Amino acid sequence: MSSFRSFRSFRSFRSFRSFRSVVLTLAALLLMPIVLVSQEYTAAPMNHNEPTDAASAYKEHSIVQDHLVISMAFWDIDTAFERKDPILQMIEQKFNLSIQPVNITASDYMQKLQMWATTDKLPDVFAHSIASDSPGIYNEWITHQLIKPLPEDLTPYPYVDQIAQIPDIQLLKKDNKLYMLPRIGYPTNRLWMLERVLFVRQDWMNDLLLKDISSFEQFSNMLTAFSNRSPKDEPRSIVGITASGMNMLSWAFSSTFPQFATEQWVFENTRWIPFYASKKMDEVVVQLRELYANGTLDQDFYYMKEEDAIHKFVNEEAGALVYKATPDSLSKLEERWNELHPDVSFYDAVDILHLWPTEDGHRYFYAAQTYWSETFFNAKVSDEKMERILRLYDYLLSPEGQMLTSYGLEGVDYYKENDRIIITRPYDEQKRRLVDLERTYPSISIFRSLASWGKDRNFRFDQTNRINYGDHNIQKSLDEMEWQLNHATATPTYHKINSLSTPAKDKLGTLINPLEDLIKVTISNEDPVAMWHRTVERYEALGLNKAIQEVNERLQQR
Repeated sequence: MSSFRSFRSFRSFRSFRSFRSVVLTLAALLLMPIVLVSQEYTAAPMNHNEPTDAASAYKEHSIVQDHLVISMAFWDIDTAFERKDPILQMIEQKFNLSIQPVNITASDYMQKLQMWATTDKLPDVFAHSIASDSPGIYNEWITHQLIKPLPEDLTPYPYVDQIAQIPDIQLLKKDNKLYMLPRIGYPTNRLWMLERVLFVRQDWMNDLLLKDISSFEQFSNMLTAFSNRSPKDEPRSIVGITASGMNMLSWAFSSTFPQFATEQWVFENTRWIPFYASKKMDEVVVQLRELYANGTLDQDFYYMKEEDAIHKFVNEEAGALVYKATPDSLSKLEERWNELHPDVSFYDAVDILHLWPTEDGHRYFYAAQTYWSETFFNAKVSDEKMERILRLYDYLLSPEGQMLTSYGLEGVDYYKENDRIIITRPYDEQKRRLVDLERTYPSISIFRSLASWGKDRNFRFDQTNRINYGDHNIQKSLDEMEWQLNHATATPTYHKINSLSTPAKDKLGTLINPLEDLIKVTISNEDPVAMWHRTVERYEALGLNKAIQEVNERLQQR
């Protein structure tokens, strides 16, 4: 159990010495790109291990020749680029180009891009996730020469080159070429650790005289006790645990089977197999069914939206919540809590429950590949366009670009004074945070995510984060990260398999959806183990055994 209460009175910033110790520890262990700052609001640009000639390279890059029109597909880009805001104008002028937005959404991008690929209408540059999610399609597009590889020499683009050198991104090379630029979430796999944690009502645990949980049986009993609580004010049902879908809920079962919680392959009986083919899944389906059947698991979990799950938790309709402990997520939880419980401190009532060790004696924290989704380039893009696009991406990844997407325009939204950043944009008193830059510059939401998701930015004690998230929430995230590093280890992952493409593995991936099938088993009345075995038998009929054979043979060849 972590200690929210240890800093419940934390309204002022902790001593710089303490913070420096924590950040130096994390930076040393994770190579976390954090620049230490003083207690004053000072600039904290991203530490990219900037090449010494980067500044001169940018001066050269700022001199571009012919004006180019570049079609670009990104999620919700049409709305963001609807009006030519000053930042969009500045970037287009800087790189002497016009960006022609091609809209895609989270619900239609797969279908749209597949149709455009089939009809030879792919945009010049576009976001997709086939290298992450559908390696078979990725290989097919390479074979049919639909996408253009990155240049072999990326030294003119030092920040793009740094991404290309990340180990699990190197595994995505085909014929020693990268046919896309991955969009990283965090610069290391382990920095994903706070994207999955289990929040619990600590005050409810105190009522039960519970200090810690050391087994699934104790966990189930605690959730049952939560469900049996009597609401204080109005009649309503209480569930033991809620989450926004099976993908999030699975973390609550990571002590039973870590690879299930991260959808990884596992080495079992002298060979690698996907998690859903493991004998450990028998225990998982039994536990899921138990919680669902006795009502302690939210009956609506499988279609629950994130906002609805959060609301249930803060509204005392759930005793536990699988969510994130990043500074922005903690701030969101605290804000939602304060709206409903203005007289009760969030930190008095809520804590993070560290799950019990697995059968191998280890505690695990969540880990994932560094990237999700990628930027692809139409094979017909000229070398001149390719160079211009890469210059744009390199700029967005650079400290200069990061300053722009984090603070807006210098002299308008902020100014520098003796290496300090003074923010001049309005402060929303009602929301108690700075007015979002997106209100003035809708395009900034695209440029902030176009080259990198940049999740690590939220952990920095810069002025924007300190105002928007609060010092205590940033510090809590860093404290939790330090606890995980000292007491747990990363969930087992094997990135060579994740990026490996074989005919049977690729085909099987298009035919099955294990998490959806697991939902059916969870909410059914049939025997869960027998039902799951039948599911795996169906996978075998679709080529599972062949996929396993091909993967193991390829691993032996590497």
